[in-house]
Amino acid sequence: MKNILLFLLFMTAASINAQTVMWTDDPEHTRIGFEVKHAGLSFVSGYFSDFDITVRQKNGDCTNTDIRVEVRTASVSTGVEARNKHLRSSDFFDVERFPMMVFKSTEMKMLGTDKGEIYGELTLHGITKKVRFDVMLIGRKESPVSGKETAGFRLQGVIRCSDFQLGSKYIPTMISDNVHVVVDCEFSPRQGELDI
Repeated sequence: MKNILLFLLFMTAASINAQTVMWTDDPEHTRIGFEVKHAGLSFVSGYFSDFDITVRQKNGDCTNTDIRVEVRTASVSTGVEARNKHLRSSDFFDVERFPMMVFKSTEMKMLGTDKGEIYGELTLHGITKKVRFDVMLIGRKESPVSGKETAGFRLQGVIRCSDFQLGSKYIPTMISDNVHVVVDCEFSPRQGELDI
């Protein structure tokens, strides 16, 4: 089975033979966002500002690729500080007990020339569930900002608050159970031998 990173990260076997390639995100052009329906009346959107993304591929083997995303839940922001504080409380993310949200990839599939799917496990609020994200390659070229070869992507998926016991007493009267996740990111390769 082809691995989506074979296309999405546009590597060739010659350039990565017997090496580990780490793809580094540009934090100024990467956003981990979400949108949820509020009271059946409107949508509230937000994002997390503090995160680390690691993408590793080893020995030119596209099946030997790992994606790990660590998000600090206290960095949630919706533009309203009172709402941010509520989201950080034990009613929702409970950031004192669960300061980190972690995604680990388990499988990637190619569905076309610029689309695919990423499967993985999301650990949130002390609970781990399987999740899936649709991936779209936005573009690939030398960045006019960094001067580096860069690939831009959008990932989209839906998670359910009830799966992670988030905001249980507010669902569905105040917020929808479904949360739409949107991740926009730019990556550039950095080659070299790494200990994994």
